[in-house]
Amino acid sequence: MNRVLSFLIFIIVGLFVYFMMHYFVYKTMVKFIPLLPRIRSLIKYFFLFSGFTFPLGMILSRLLGFHYLNHYAFIWLGLLSISFGVFLLVRLVNLIFPQKSLQVTLLALGFILLLSVYAVLNGIRTPVVKTITLPLNQLPAEMSGFKIVQLSDLHLDSNKSPEMMARVVEIVNSLNPDLIVITGDLIDGRITDDRLFCQSLKKLKATRGIFSITGNHEFYSGLSYFLELSRKLNFTVLRNDLKIIDQHLQVIGLDDNEAKRFSQPGPDLDTPLKRCDPTKPIIVLRHRPEGFDQAVEKGVDLQISSHTHDGQIPPITCLVRLFFKYPYGLYEKNGAFIYTSCGTGYWGPPMRLFSRAEIVEFILVSNSIKREPVG
Repeated sequence: MNRVLSFLIFIIVGLFVYFMMHYFVYKTMVKFIPLLPRIRSLIKYFFLFSGFTFPLGMILSRLLGFHYLNHYAFIWLGLLSISFGVFLLVRLVNLIFPQKSLQVTLLALGFILLLSVYAVLNGIRTPVVKTITLPLNQLPAEMSGFKIVQLSDLHLDSNKSPEMMARVVEIVNSLNPDLIVITGDLIDGRITDDRLFCQSLKKLKATRGIFSITGNHEFYSGLSYFLELSRKLNFTVLRNDLKIIDQHLQVIGLDDNEAKRFSQPGPDLDTPLKRCDPTKPIIVLRHRPEGFDQAVEKGVDLQISSHTHDGQIPPITCLVRLFFKYPYGLYEKNGAFIYTSCGTGYWGPPMRLFSRAEIVEFILVSNSIKREPVG
């Protein structure tokens, strides 16, 4: 009952914010641009129609498998978000220069169009390879050069391109990884309905295997489906579990926080840590960039995370950087590292403004400095 209630509250609050964004953007346009009543009415009905495409599209796709409305709905959602961010600035500027309000608002509309076109073109680009060389505590010399490739937040569903997934797989395999890690949100629907996705994923190759963990969307899409899919693809799913590579490299995969809303324990680092050798390097895979400070105190050398998408588009970008201590990129603390990827794919709008989808290549090198765990 608590789970249903919390879900309903989440939906109600989300829809309230979503429609208030529509109201704010609409009112800003009609406040500062003189329009004939008929034109104003047409714009109002257009906003109403466009606003309802997102919740209606989600319902139709989930219940009936009808996905076509989502293509428009997601583009509209991205356009709305960018408009909301720009129009916040417009309101501020028009308070300072009220005599220029018409010109400022018209200029803002043109700016929104340019930003949106760029965001779409940037959002659908092939992911870039980002290579990071990390000195890992207590990594033996014979494992120096060990290569881990991270994929994250692909959100595969009927709105994604199987051709893009095929290109991602080709790029990953060309890097000749020792280990591939998929740090959550692999799916956003039943991708077995499109055999091309599964054909591509089956071609992923790494000498030490492919490890995967849950993200929040694995629970939304159906955990049992995700686990069955991973079994068919020969992915090793780590759910608060430990795998040891070549008797030295200890890799822990944690469940996502969303598990708690589905009557499951959620992330548990302490249990697999009890099986770890503190004299050997420890890597943690965790979907959300959380718990790193505590992990460092417990002797973890590297945490690999994702989830944030670096916001994709404003104003979400600002919110991500406000709510997460490690929102995007590489951070170091007491000789340990966390890397938060902005994602290999995207959720919702196929748009990115200040970031680009990425495939992350970690090259681990031996570090002679030994760091003792605290506590």
